[in-house]
Parts: sequence; structure tokens; C-alpha cells
Amino acid sequence: MTDNFNTDRNIDVFEYRPVRPFIQIPEKVMVYILGLTPSSFSKVYLYIYNLSYGLGCDHTQAFTSVREISSNLNISIGRTQNAMTYFKKINAFVKIVSKAVIGSKYKVNVPEYSAQSGSWYFVEPTKVRYLLMKEKLITSDSIVESKIKRYKSIRESLKIGLFENSEE
Repeated sequence: MTDNFNTDRNIDVFEYRPVRPFIQIPEKVMVYILGLTPSSFSKVYLYIYNLSYGLGCDHTQAFTSVREISSNLNISIGRTQNAMTYFKKINAFVKIVSKAVIGSKYKVNVPEYSAQSGSWYFVEPTKVRYLLMKEKLITSDSIVESKIKRYKSIRESLKIGLFENSEE
């Protein structure tokens, strides 16, 4: 079976990419979320995070209510309310606008770890390096130049015969 895998050239390199829309979650956010107890709090934060950063904004686009979150996540209304209160208290969610019947919109802050105090705190996304890094990398001339050099190096290595040319 292993021999077939090594000789099969029909496997697409990008075969395992997600087909539907997906959200990228920074490692620091995941580390914070994985340490949360109870786990229902993790679900609530990721749900609101998805409603904001999943759509490319730092705030939720649609109004959402505790009942809606509770229903969508299949957790109790009381537990959802406790999670929302907790996240508002630690500045993870900041209520922007609220409407009595349909719910609220929230600005979602992201976690940062303080080595000095040994605890997590929440800050605005514009003040966090791990969310700004992608923008810096795209505009950085040195990164673009290094990618061009790497491609030239690969092309030269193929000419010399250091690697197999799998484009047959």
C-alpha cells in the first residue's frame, strides 16, 4: 500500500484544502481558548469571533442575542449568559449597540499574554502584533525578494538535477 502512495502522481497537492469558507484563528487565540473552563465559554467566544473576524471585521455584523447563541451552540441560556457576562467583564466583548428585541452587536477584542503578570488580557486588534503581521509581510520588499530568490534557487536546483522534476 505504501508503494502505491509513493508512485501515484495523480494526488493533487491541494486536495485537502477546505471547500467551504473557513476562518483562520491565530495561535494565541487558540491557546487562550483551549485553556478556558468551562468549555462552553470557549464555544461562545469562538462563535462571536466567527461572527466578526470570520467576516473580516473586528465587530459582529449582525445583531445576536443570548437566546440565539444558546440555540445555535446547544448550551443552556444561563451558561451562555454567564459566558457573555464574563467576556464583557474582561473586555473581550464590548457592546456597540443593543436593540431590545433582536440583540446586540459587539466589538471583539483579542487575547494577549503578559509574561510579566503571567495572565491573559484583551486588547483591540490594532494593538496586537500577531494580527498585523500578515499585512506587514505582504508589503515587505525583503520578503518578496526572498521569495523570488527561493524560486530562482529551486529552478537552478532542478537544472543541476538535485531534485526530481515531478511535472511530467
